[in-house]
Amino acid sequence: MNTKQRVLTALLADGDTWHSGDSLASELGLSRESVWKAINALRKAGHDIAARKSQGYRYVSCAHLDDMVIAYHLQHELPLTVEKTVTSTQDVAKKWLATQTELTPAAFVADAQTNGYGRRGRQFYSPAQSGLYLSVVIPNPQADLTQVGLLTTGVATAVVAALREFFPTADFGLKWVNDVMIHERKVAGILCEAVLALESSTSAAFVIGVGLNLDTAQFPDALKQVAGAISDTPIDRNALAASLIDHIMQRAKDYQAGDFLPAYRKLSTVIGRQVTVKIGEQVLIGKVLDIAENGGLELLTDQGLQTITAGEVVKVDVKA
Repeated sequence: MNTKQRVLTALLADGDTWHSGDSLASELGLSRESVWKAINALRKAGHDIAARKSQGYRYVSCAHLDDMVIAYHLQHELPLTVEKTVTSTQDVAKKWLATQTELTPAAFVADAQTNGYGRRGRQFYSPAQSGLYLSVVIPNPQADLTQVGLLTTGVATAVVAALREFFPTADFGLKWVNDVMIHERKVAGILCEAVLALESSTSAAFVIGVGLNLDTAQFPDALKQVAGAISDTPIDRNALAASLIDHIMQRAKDYQAGDFLPAYRKLSTVIGRQVTVKIGEQVLIGKVLDIAENGGLELLTDQGLQTITAGEVVKVDVKA
């Protein structure tokens, strides 16, 4: 770590504690002037660091997304890229994958996306400062796609678990397969894409994208009736980004066991309700009885019980 990173880490480690310039210099083996220069550089980079005579310095917050702060909060070690604006974090992650000879997990975070997208290529509204957009690369060394339904549903519960750490009173729900809802409005989208190995046409890795409407106040007209924000209370986006990455990484290790399915069922907003499901050009209407053991949708239609493993719930009837 360079001097600036070392000073930042020391301040973050005791965020509520005041640190004198002398104590920081002694702890880090630096001159007091080096500490002062590092703190000034951090402030210029957007870090809010308070200073008091006779008490020293205290880290307050960072309004922008910062790779050093996210890395500090991360429990997993992995390559991390943080950008102000990208086309989409999925695009950035897949371009990175194309340059790698050995696959490793990696994370990509952005403050805004100019061409964020979700299922079926639909645009995901991604304004700066009021949302959070990230993608995580998960290697798939066994090239196994048989449990991809469990990966998608598993990641959805992992995302909600991370969100609950920051929004403990929010009433999160999951609309199959991977829309995070609050009061019938979509507040987050999750996209799991398989990247194929050209030599074998098997899945070399998964790229998992997450887009959050944190405190977005205004939406385009086409989204005003279906999208919403999680809360109007500001939270630490850097800490949330780290938590999301950690939860997704952990779920990638154990999703095939399906132990999260009871939690997914509790969060489901469609079980017991009449829904319309679109699978390509096919449209099915029926009552959702359960979430299957493979993560599919158990749908009772006029033709009988079907387990749907692909497609999208495009309409959910109002609760009785």
